[in-house]
Amino acid sequence: MRCATACLTLVFVGGVARAETPALPPPPPPATTPSTTSTAPTAEKATTTTIPKVATKKKRRKTPPPPPPPAADLFALNTHESFKLRPDAKGRVTQKQLHGWNRFLRCHHTGRVHSMSTRLAQLIYDVDKHFGFKRILVVAGYRAPRVAREKGNPKSPHKKGVACDFRIEGVPNTELRDYERTLPKVGVGYYPNSEFVHLDVDPLRNKHSAFWIDYSRPGERAKYSKNPESDLEAEKSPTPPSDIDDDNDLAPLPHLTGGGAEPQMANGKGAAAPNLAPALQPPQQNP
Repeated sequence: MRCATACLTLVFVGGVARAETPALPPPPPPATTPSTTSTAPTAEKATTTTIPKVATKKKRRKTPPPPPPPAADLFALNTHESFKLRPDAKGRVTQKQLHGWNRFLRCHHTGRVHSMSTRLAQLIYDVDKHFGFKRILVVAGYRAPRVAREKGNPKSPHKKGVACDFRIEGVPNTELRDYERTLPKVGVGYYPNSEFVHLDVDPLRNKHSAFWIDYSRPGERAKYSKNPESDLEAEKSPTPPSDIDDDNDLAPLPHLTGGGAEPQMANGKGAAAPNLAPALQPPQQNP
């Protein structure tokens, strides 16, 4: 009984004590640190002001490539083929051009294709450019060794792929010859009766150029001049004066008698042409 009374007393006293105990105030919210509140705007401000502006480069307009140089038009007189020789923008003959160049200048006697000189192609282009890109008429390019022997020149530069015979439409061969002779370390041949000019870049011309004149006609063996420089001087010399007066007043032909082939001399001005007609004989009477 006493125990129960004591327990009730403790319960009652504890409840009153808890009721009288003042309630504690709620804890304040956690204060934000100055670093947190101050650095965030500062960082945001730095990102907007300190980032350098990227300078945008103005796009330059690409200059169009230069137009390709004009082409030299060539025509082979023996094969009746045409070819356009056109270097690239830097003035170089490309490998693709050389492939067609080799076939175009093949031996027209045998059909054999041989590698042709790049320098020869460049010089022929420069020659045609000098004369205003007129059509080049090719007589011969590469020549097979057998053909070179048959033509009487086993050492011909044609069989090495370093020579070409040609002429240019509208250009006298004398002018073509004279211009080719201004080129360095070349061989120039003048063929007045075959109507073409020879040009070669034989390695034998690595020190001095060569020049010759061949008076042979097509299909004939070579007829070289013994002194080509003297022939050129004679070509440039003026025509000797004529015996005919300026008024072209020719004397009348005298009356000729008789026949024969001997010239008949006249007493007047000039000489008469010979009478080549046979003398007339009187008809014979039959006995």
